[in-house]
Amino acid sequence: MKKALVIENEPLTERIGLLSLKVDQHLCMAFNPGQFLKIGLSDGRFDPLFPRPFTVHSLQKNTLRILYQVVGKGTRALRIIKAGSYVEVLAPLGQPYPKDIEFPLALVGGGVGVAGFGFLLERLSSQRRKETALYYGASKRSDLVRLDYFKSFEVPLRLATEDGSLGFKGYITDLLEKDLKERCFRTIIACGPLPMLKRLKESLKGSGIKLYLSLENFMACGTGFCMGCVLPKRSGGYVHLCKDGPTLLAEEIEL
Repeated sequence: MKKALVIENEPLTERIGLLSLKVDQHLCMAFNPGQFLKIGLSDGRFDPLFPRPFTVHSLQKNTLRILYQVVGKGTRALRIIKAGSYVEVLAPLGQPYPKDIEFPLALVGGGVGVAGFGFLLERLSSQRRKETALYYGASKRSDLVRLDYFKSFEVPLRLATEDGSLGFKGYITDLLEKDLKERCFRTIIACGPLPMLKRLKESLKGSGIKLYLSLENFMACGTGFCMGCVLPKRSGGYVHLCKDGPTLLAEEIEL
């Protein structure tokens, strides 16, 4: 693992934060959208024991940004790290988003599942952005973060909140299904809570739209050695989420 300097650790909401790290230029060049890294603390503590996996939210010059949500011991420890501190980074891990994406493309993010789409939009050409729409849903208005950043890509930004405080009232999957009656996408990449991904997989069955799911699971080693993040394949056998994913073709896996 390599050390990375914490430039900023900005709280965006009560539970969501934006961690900015200064990383080696060679590491920046090795990353592709869709890959992830594992972050461990460099202060000698052993709790939490395992480094936590995070997708890359943004990567510009030698500044790497992580959009994270406080959900457990590891992210609570991350939340209190101050600028000037160091963390340990294991990266890059996993496979990038598919390189043969067919456009038009819809990116569907539930909560902080939207994080990895920032890096992807940074890397897409201006022409490809014109053929891409971003769907972003959360429970309430305050949980929709980094909106100015996402708007800067000038892609259609479709918002949904469960309480109706901003955008469409309901789930982001409801908004997507509504839009699909009038708009055609060749590919959809989705990341978010498991119920959201299951609903998308079921609703798009037989539609002809290629659906990719970016999945989250417990990842101890991050390299496929420990077998802690395997998922069953429809054809039999298993995939390692950390090594073969985290983005997988929906029709090839069982959820």
